[in-house]
Order: sequence, then structure tokens, then C-alpha cells
Amino acid sequence: MPFRPGSTNKPEDTLDFEGPHDYQSNPDRLEPMIPDLFTSWPPIREAFATATSNVQDITVNECLPFLAAQVDNVPYNQYGVPRLDRERHIKFLRRNLAPLPARFVMLDASRPWVLYWCLNGLSLLGEDVSGYRDSLIETARSMQNPTGGFGGGFGHASHLACTYAVVLALAVVGGDAAYEVIDRRALWKWLCALKQPDGGFRMAVGGEVDIR
Repeated sequence: MPFRPGSTNKPEDTLDFEGPHDYQSNPDRLEPMIPDLFTSWPPIREAFATATSNVQDITVNECLPFLAAQVDNVPYNQYGVPRLDRERHIKFLRRNLAPLPARFVMLDASRPWVLYWCLNGLSLLGEDVSGYRDSLIETARSMQNPTGGFGGGFGHASHLACTYAVVLALAVVGGDAAYEVIDRRALWKWLCALKQPDGGFRMAVGGEVDIR
């Protein structure tokens, strides 16, 4: 018989665990509730070191103390997780929606994702993103191809991942004007051209089939 909340016939093999309220009532037992997977080195590491792996090691060493709640000047919540610095996050996201330095040219093909990440982040933080609607509409139009779908930038071939990000960004800002940017008929025809007999979709015409 399955155990039901409030019942006294609790199976012997049912595991007890302490919920968040136990940590609040007994702060001496406070421990970070982050799995070891994210606070320690992976069990298998390549013996061959490269410039990239060395830089990655430096980055991991900088991040692990925060994930393990070992930095004294950082405020943590009752679960040992650093509190979200809302104001700094908002400034960071808004800054990345403004003109970017020349070094960001390498992300030109990822422009749809930058737009979606920043707009969705601001929305989740309770910020009004409707002020970005007009500029997003113009940007999205420049990335849409007559054959359907959106590319990563102006003149880029349509790509399924980029199209996904643009549609999400338009949905975040909302409004009929944003939704009407999408050439739905052309998008439908393009998606049909990408669909494979096994049900999967190519990421672009002639491109790879992505398991996502």
C-alpha cells in the first residue's frame, strides 16, 4: 500500500529527509544544498594540458568557492546559495542590449540568443521590456528570410535554433506588432522542408539533424 501524507502506516523503507524548515530552525546545521557534482572537480580529467584547459581550471577555481558558500563577503540564503544581486543583473542585461564593443563580433551569428537571454532575464526579474519592442521588431525583420525562418544576423541563412530564439524574444516583448513580424506561412513551409521521415528536423536546409 503506498504511503499517504498523514497516514501512520509509514513503510520501514521510506526515507526521511530534512526540509528547508529544518535548516531555518537549526542554523547550526546549515549546509550548502548544492550537489557535489557542481562543487568539485570531475572524477576524470585529461592528463594533457592545453591553454584552454588551463584557463578553464582558473575559471573553475574562481567559481567553486561561491558555489560551496566559502566566500565571507557574499550574502547567502538559508540554502547556502548566494543571493541574487538583482540591480547588478539588471544593469548587466540592459548593457548587453545596447551597442556592444567590437570584440563581440564573434557573437554576430548568436544575436537572436543574446536578445532572448537578455529580454527574458529582465522579464523574469520583473522589469518592463516593452520599451525594447520597436527595436526588436526592426532587428527581427532584418534577420528573417523570404523563404521562411530567421538567421543569426542580417544576410545569414535561416537556422532552426536562431528562429526559436527570435520567436521567443518576440513573445517576451509581446504585442500584435511583434507577432505580426513572423511570416507564418513561409515559416511553416520552411519547417516542412526541414522535417525528416523519422520525425526529426534539420537545423537548416542541408544541415544536421539536431536531437533537440
